[in-house]
Amino acid sequence: MAKAVVILGAAYSGVPVAHYLLKHTAAKVKGELKVVLVSPNSDFYWSFYLIVSGGTSSDLLGHANVVPEWKLVADIDHQHNAAVRGILPGQIPDDKLFYPIVPSFSKYPAEQFDFVLGKAQAVDPISNLVTVRKNDGFEETIKYDELVIATGSSYSDGVPFKDMNTTEETKAALNTWRKRIDAAKSIVIAGGGATGVEVAAEFGEEYASRKLKEVTYIVASELPLGPVIMPDVRETVKKELERLKVKVLYNTKVSSTKQAKGKTIVELDGGKTTLEADLFIPLLGTTPNTSFLPRDMLDDAGFVKQTASLLVDGQKDIYVIGDAGNLEDSRGYLADLQVQHLAKVLDAKLSRGPDPGEYKVDPKMAFGLSLGKSRGTGQMGTWKVWSLIIWWFKSRHLGIPMAQAYADGLRTVVAEKW
Repeated sequence: MAKAVVILGAAYSGVPVAHYLLKHTAAKVKGELKVVLVSPNSDFYWSFYLIVSGGTSSDLLGHANVVPEWKLVADIDHQHNAAVRGILPGQIPDDKLFYPIVPSFSKYPAEQFDFVLGKAQAVDPISNLVTVRKNDGFEETIKYDELVIATGSSYSDGVPFKDMNTTEETKAALNTWRKRIDAAKSIVIAGGGATGVEVAAEFGEEYASRKLKEVTYIVASELPLGPVIMPDVRETVKKELERLKVKVLYNTKVSSTKQAKGKTIVELDGGKTTLEADLFIPLLGTTPNTSFLPRDMLDDAGFVKQTASLLVDGQKDIYVIGDAGNLEDSRGYLADLQVQHLAKVLDAKLSRGPDPGEYKVDPKMAFGLSLGKSRGTGQMGTWKVWSLIIWWFKSRHLGIPMAQAYADGLRTVVAEKW
């Protein structure tokens, strides 16, 4: 009887693992594999983009010894969002952000693949069962031999920088936010991480620098980004936001918000001051999508307890990758590395090949940050990355040219061949 690998989540972690197993492992086990991909979203949402360079800066600009030879540039706090530009009216059409999942898997034998349009409601690790509430309202129980949790995380307050409950809801939310942005004359953005910076820069370039809208950005610390980032990189972000005419409030925290006469009243620092805005965009972090799992699988913050084997702690056939796990920070580059390792682990396990061993946590700090369409900054270890490099690999297109190949299983963001 074919072994069933059930993958929960069809975004940046789940989709490439499913493709790898169907493309490589299925041929080795000769009809003894069934991959079941479960997601409430019918489309793959190209919401973030990583910059990846396989060589030194000399390969990029003709100059040597500027940055180390690391094959990475990634977000520090969250994934870089193509949606930070896609949310702006008239910038990126939906057909460049959404890619139907089923057609991408049509090249595999039908008996080897099943796509269940629904959301996991419960996991029973004793009986190896997953309960899924399908989008049509009916429930289905799926038996698994191997289970992969790749359910990711969500932003609060309906900000569509990650998948919502369904693709239709995500598209509707994007459309609603575009209309709200178009109508607003004053916009307040809160959140000092990478996503907040990129949103503030996009809005600054499109609106504030052209004196079309007033854009205010609230940062809890003395500079954007966290203290683990080099001061000169943080200073660069500060200067770029000033250049884009974004008004930045440093060392300021949002205490609460309320609606009054069509405006959002933003209370700051425990009520010491308030701001009035037509639109408030909260980017204060994400929540892991793990509420369907047994409580003993989760840590206090709701992340799945994840071992160096990418297994759920205490389990032998339940794996977790990406934002849902607690082994590493929620960074897109690291999720991609986990995807690559888990694909090899499952391939070896199912085909009885050599065990690739434990996953090695990557301690390097490296990321690239878009600051509008024409500029950026970043860090590789103790090196500041040139703006031109970030522009070339990310800011100008946010990786959209590779999105279809990713959805089709031809590559991951890091691995050019998959």
